[in-house]
Amino acid sequence: MQLYFIRHAQSENNQKWSDSGSSLGRFADPGLTDLGKRQAEALSAYIANCQLVTPASTYDEINACGIGLTHIYTSLMARAVLTANIVAEKIDLPLAGLEDAHEGGGIYLEDEETGELNGQPGKTPEELMTLSGRLMLPELNPNGWWNRPFEVREERVARARRLLTTLLEQHGGTGDRIALFSHAAFFNYFLAAVFELNQRPPIWVYLNNTGISRFDFNGEENALIYSNRTEHLTPNLLS
Repeated sequence: MQLYFIRHAQSENNQKWSDSGSSLGRFADPGLTDLGKRQAEALSAYIANCQLVTPASTYDEINACGIGLTHIYTSLMARAVLTANIVAEKIDLPLAGLEDAHEGGGIYLEDEETGELNGQPGKTPEELMTLSGRLMLPELNPNGWWNRPFEVREERVARARRLLTTLLEQHGGTGDRIALFSHAAFFNYFLAAVFELNQRPPIWVYLNNTGISRFDFNGEENALIYSNRTEHLTPNLLS
């Protein structure tokens, strides 16, 4: 199994932070910016088209012969669903939602006076389906898929382990190539699950918007092949 962990394209909250360095006025579940939509289109074209490069290694560590996705999974946060949908439309694959693939903290807003982080309902299944007609959903709370308190850091590695176990149970031991559209902070907890750590790595591992990281799971020969590849983005699209 090859797993391609892909960060979503630029969100409205990403742009707010980039412009102001502050989270004040953030959205609980932001959509994509115009730049983010352009990033997602560039990503979809890259995934759809085989690069005209002959790799020196028959293992093809750089995916010169194409990625060849067989399955696409996504976080249920709007920015991830919207990014994944553009790719799914381009290569004509269904899109499966995974509740455990969300960003750290979940769906929340910060009280600007007290700093308290308050969990929000999140989108209902019907609202999620308006983001992508390809989206297949697990059983969710009909009043909003989150509907719980802010997720504290201590809960995140366990969630990442659950997610990795789910994917390995579904695809381990196969030649499947799966994309997981998720989030930058959660990537660090996912690394903890992959490396069998009790907490996220002490050094923060950065992901650009639509950055691609490839993991190969081949029994005992598991490997991180590359992290945060962004060659599908021209410099003016990097964020």
